[in-house]
Amino acid sequence: MTSRLHRTALTLALVGLAAAAAVAVLGGCGSSAAPADATQTSSRTDVTLIMDWVPWVLDIPVDVAQARNYYADAGLNVKQQIPAGATDVVKFVSTGKAQFGLYYSPDTLAAAAEGAPLVSVAAVMSHAPVGVAMAPGEAATTPKDLAGKVAGIVMIPSTRASFATMLQTGGVPDGDVKVVDPGYELVAPLLAKKYDAVAVTQFAELVQAEQQAGKLSYLDFRDWGTPDFAFLDVVTNQSMTEQHPDTVKAFVAATMQGLQWAVDNPEAAVDLYVARHPELKKDLLLAQWRAAVPSLAAAGEHSAGWQDVASWQALSAWMKDSGQLTKDVSVDGVVSGEFVPAW
Repeated sequence: MTSRLHRTALTLALVGLAAAAAVAVLGGCGSSAAPADATQTSSRTDVTLIMDWVPWVLDIPVDVAQARNYYADAGLNVKQQIPAGATDVVKFVSTGKAQFGLYYSPDTLAAAAEGAPLVSVAAVMSHAPVGVAMAPGEAATTPKDLAGKVAGIVMIPSTRASFATMLQTGGVPDGDVKVVDPGYELVAPLLAKKYDAVAVTQFAELVQAEQQAGKLSYLDFRDWGTPDFAFLDVVTNQSMTEQHPDTVKAFVAATMQGLQWAVDNPEAAVDLYVARHPELKKDLLLAQWRAAVPSLAAAGEHSAGWQDVASWQALSAWMKDSGQLTKDVSVDGVVSGEFVPAW
């Protein structure tokens, strides 16, 4: 299975080009993105959602919303589209060829820095459980335990920056850890001990690795200097928020309804998802979903989908300080709280 982290690396490598191309298209049109594809079919509005990549655990809320008719009941016909290329979310949502996308917060800020008119309108996963897993037989309780080791860290600016921040916070001198790009697959080489440590998501790759090898040592980046942030969000473009706010509200509400139902009914949600994606393994997916639930943007202290503006500000500042952004990005125009019910 292609790693989600590695796929995001490809996205970020190209996101500047995609954002620049989108801005050029918008400039040529002399206006903001026109959501031309938000068309009316009978009594429902047709919209397109660009998924983040191939089916995986964090897409469960969308499929639940489809299967349980939450979108239909909200007056929407939602077409789920798997991206053909790594920059489709930026290109399609920025230019209005798609009305919505699932996207990662660091990617959104990077695209916004290049002028892409993306707006995050709801969180799907409101925390970022990403860190370093140790190979079987390797133990680590602090970053100093990585000294002299080989670490497979994907070429994502935010992941590389998190790893560098962790080493710096933990007092590990530059050069004491050999850092390599592990490529598309993370779990197999970790379990084969090709690397002493690999950067993983705690709810996906780590769960998969531990199903095969038992408990592994794990260091969470958030314990060592990286600010917590929303891992995955629902994004749209500025024109949609201005010209079709009711459609945005309806889409967000139905998606969050799917998320909340899946959190409350994990086994039924996974059964539903596997029925739609039979290539996936139910036992693994259920374990991953259960591991993801504590980090999801489900209802609790706040409404489902609530976004923490302060965490976005902290993320933006950290990305600037760590060299991921070349200029300051104000989150005011990038994050909107008006579309989540009962904000």
